[in-house]
Amino acid sequence: MLFTSNMASASHVMGGDLTWRCGAGGVYTFELIFYRDCNGAEVNVVSETVRVWNHPSISQITLDFVSRADISPSCTEVVGSPPMLECGIGSAGGNGSGAIEQVVYRRDIILAGTPPNEGWIFTYENFSRSNALTNINDPSSYGITIAATMFPSPNSTINDCTDSSPQFLQSPYFVTCAGSEYRYNMNAVDPDLDSMLFEFGIPYDHFPTGIYDPPNNPIPVPFETGFSFTSPTPGLLNDPNNIEATINSATGELIFTSYTSGNYNIKILVKSYRQGVLVSEVEREMQVVVLPCSSANDAPVITPPFPGNSFEVDIIAGDLISFDLVANDFDLLQDGSNQNVIITASGPLFGSNYTSDLGCDIEPCATLNSAPPIIAPQTANALFSWQTTCDHLINQFGEAADVIPYDFVFKVQDNFCQVPKITYATVRINVINSGILDAPKINCIQTDDSDNITLFWNSIMDPNGSFVEYGVYSIQDGLIANISDINIDNYVINGVNAAHDYYLSAKSGICGNTEKYSDTVRNIYLSLNNPGNGTALLSWNNPNLDYAPYYSAYSHIYREYPLGTLTLIDSVDYNITSYKDTIDICEAFLQYQIVLPTSTCAFTSNKVGDDFEDMLTPDKPTILSVGIDTVTNDMLIQWDQNYQSDTYGYVIYTFDANGILFDLDTVWGISNVNYNHTVDLTAGPYSYSVAAFDSCYTTNVPVTFQTSAKSSINTSMISTADVYMCDQEADIFWTPYIGRPVEFYEIWSLVDGSWNLEEISQDTSVRIPVIGNQNYTIFINAVFADGYGAFSSPSFFFVPTPGQPAFHYFKLATVNDDMIELYDYIDESVGITEIIFQRRNLSGAYEEIGRSDANGNEVFFLDEESNPNYQSWEYRTKYIDSCGTVGAYANTNKTMYLEGSAEDYDMINTLNWSAYEGFDGGILEYHIYRSINNIYDSNPIVILDQTELSYIDDVNGLGSNGKICYRIEAIEVFNTYNFSEISSSNELCLLYSPKIYIPNAFTPNGINPIFKPVVSNVNFSTYHLSIINRWGQLVFESYDKDEGWNGNIQANGKKATNDVYVYIFEAEDEDGIVMVRKGFVSLID
Repeated sequence: MLFTSNMASASHVMGGDLTWRCGAGGVYTFELIFYRDCNGAEVNVVSETVRVWNHPSISQITLDFVSRADISPSCTEVVGSPPMLECGIGSAGGNGSGAIEQVVYRRDIILAGTPPNEGWIFTYENFSRSNALTNINDPSSYGITIAATMFPSPNSTINDCTDSSPQFLQSPYFVTCAGSEYRYNMNAVDPDLDSMLFEFGIPYDHFPTGIYDPPNNPIPVPFETGFSFTSPTPGLLNDPNNIEATINSATGELIFTSYTSGNYNIKILVKSYRQGVLVSEVEREMQVVVLPCSSANDAPVITPPFPGNSFEVDIIAGDLISFDLVANDFDLLQDGSNQNVIITASGPLFGSNYTSDLGCDIEPCATLNSAPPIIAPQTANALFSWQTTCDHLINQFGEAADVIPYDFVFKVQDNFCQVPKITYATVRINVINSGILDAPKINCIQTDDSDNITLFWNSIMDPNGSFVEYGVYSIQDGLIANISDINIDNYVINGVNAAHDYYLSAKSGICGNTEKYSDTVRNIYLSLNNPGNGTALLSWNNPNLDYAPYYSAYSHIYREYPLGTLTLIDSVDYNITSYKDTIDICEAFLQYQIVLPTSTCAFTSNKVGDDFEDMLTPDKPTILSVGIDTVTNDMLIQWDQNYQSDTYGYVIYTFDANGILFDLDTVWGISNVNYNHTVDLTAGPYSYSVAAFDSCYTTNVPVTFQTSAKSSINTSMISTADVYMCDQEADIFWTPYIGRPVEFYEIWSLVDGSWNLEEISQDTSVRIPVIGNQNYTIFINAVFADGYGAFSSPSFFFVPTPGQPAFHYFKLATVNDDMIELYDYIDESVGITEIIFQRRNLSGAYEEIGRSDANGNEVFFLDEESNPNYQSWEYRTKYIDSCGTVGAYANTNKTMYLEGSAEDYDMINTLNWSAYEGFDGGILEYHIYRSINNIYDSNPIVILDQTELSYIDDVNGLGSNGKICYRIEAIEVFNTYNFSEISSSNELCLLYSPKIYIPNAFTPNGINPIFKPVVSNVNFSTYHLSIINRWGQLVFESYDKDEGWNGNIQANGKKATNDVYVYIFEAEDEDGIVMVRKGFVSLID
């Protein structure tokens, strides 16, 4: 039960710590120190209860009230100073923040048993925390749990106290000024001289009910934003000048600087270790008050007493150490008077009243020149003196150390009110055991034929003459011998018939009481088992569980045969301590020995032997691969070398034509593990097996060798291929490898002597790309997990390509009316499927205009879209082969473009044309054809040289109807293809305006006997001439341009009288426009 009745719901808890010490008779003395905010509730002055966890019989300990003391900052009140902080009397008796009381409770108790691995845990709880805390959220809603844990130690003894917890020799430093460095050492010491580790701890709430199970019960108290248990003081977010708290993990010194006023809860864990094992854990929780001090006051300055401005010094055990600790403070009190400097001290080895060298745990004790506090104005001096001895290197268990550090904490403060400044100095004195020599390591242990062992080591150096003796020990027998001669480097122990654990010691040191021990090393002890099956089973121990770097990585196994001859038969990894030897001697007495070499000497085991005979056949071989040797094209069979060393050779088996397994051949020698068999590569696949035989004969008649079982059948692979010419691909198929699991298959090609890895597959077929016109040899390589592979029988194929035409000639582009005919000449016999025709557009780029099937050597295409009367057009062609592959371009062809002009008056036409381009044979000549009245003469009007590209034609008097047309033909020279072509240009038509001349008189019997119009450039089919007399009567009419009026009346043939007649002439021009001419003509006879 927890007695907190008079404190319930009162804010007063500022921290505390719980520790224990071992006393006489195995008694534990538990001490609880509780820190009370004097501005809060009163404390229980009768007792407090500590709960116990994990102990089989004790669940709580009642600690009796011992004392209470006002530990508020002490100072001197003067005129102008604030009053000194004091606790006053009773509840809320304090006169301000920083008034603090220390309350002590204590009880002696015997705890039966030893702590379990999780430890005995002791907890004290109280409620509630001070509501003035700044870094805890809603602090008065939470209590406090102070814990201490006692773990089992290497020296634990049932029903006895064997370990004291760390003790706090310095009271907490509770009050400091904002902006001043806070430096505090709680001077935690371990009475048993165990090593300690300091770290921040998690503050916990109290837990009135339930079991102790942090962080579930109790729970951690919540920190305000910006704070945590590892960062309990203000940081840069609060003030850029703040320096957050740190703790020295080795000394426990706590340092921080806060410019931010407030109350800050800090918890520190102290863990104690013995021989690397955690033996105890205690904690101190405290509330540090940072006040906004109104007056300037600096902390006292302590002068480091040792060279190099150091507070740490080394001293050899037996030497005297003395020094003056000098502290100065030249600040003034508020009334102008000098401040006092006050020195107090704490440490584990101060004597009675600090002035006697008696009264500490390990005498002689350290002393000061006067008992603290030492008070003097401005400068105070404490003379420290300590006569060390060898006892200061020995803990309570009689164990000597190389060095033991002793910390003495000096607290120096001034008497400035209301918050005096304090400086802590931790003086560390390292007491050294000089002249300690390390024990030599055992280099090796050798066993002779009589089972006597010899330990070998290197003798040690003794520069200071501190050596006392060697000790030879074993775990099984304890101390075996002491050797006082430092130069001895071996020792013989007789009749050792088991593995023992040996180690050496060296006793030395200035005090002569330090014994250093080597690592433990075992002699190698070999055991032999003969199961009677032709094997020898060996087992042994290693010198060490862990491999040492100066050992060989392998243990050597020797067999003695014949007698007196040791032969190395194998080596095994250091971590392997057993071996099975297969007997390869038909019958003999065999002995074995294990040897482990080192960098200095070798461990040797005892020898052990028995009668053995070879009763085992060789191991069944494992075929590693069956495949084609790509160099010899023979079938290559490979298998593993037999593990039986007396193997003489191997028998290779295969199947005959009837599927019966028979002996193919025999190979001799254990290491001959491959065989080449000449086979027909076009047949297969082939299957093989292998058996091993040894040197020992069987009892069979006739006598045979001992032969193993046959290996599993392994079957080779054969491959085939299907080739796709147009896709330039090939499908590869193969039979699976039988006999071993295949990781994957590699598909290799051999082309022109070059090997190429084409593909990797898990399947037994694959498609690969191939190159046309190449001969391929394909091998399949089955790859196994152990790195071996087996090649298939090869498959061969040639990759054809689509046929290339023997000729391809774009032979002609010619104009036909308003279209252009295109003709391509190609060798269609090789499988040409189409011709692609392209025309060059106005931007200069070629574009496809169509395709024609290649049904013969001449392929025609009609371009109906281009306008040959606009310009000349350029064309080119290319073919598509039987695989749909587009071939190369043939030559280009460019049509002729004819243009010209007509001279209307003189009837002279001028013609110009572009040269035809594209004929293989070149241009022989140009033929010009002319059309009059829409009729072309079958003969050209002129033939011109190939260099002439213009012509002038006089058409006066040709009697055209007003339209004259031309076309040009380019005649090719007979070409290399044994033919020539003719290309025609576009048609050019030139138009003339009609010309009409009509006389106004004629004389039938004179020089102008016929009256008719003189007309040209009209459509003569529309010609119409009428003659009318003055009475409107039709006298003559004609529709023929060549028929005129001869002066007779057409109706009766009579001569018309001399008179004036009206003529009417009608005709249409080339465009169909009707022309009418009327006038008078005089007939004069």
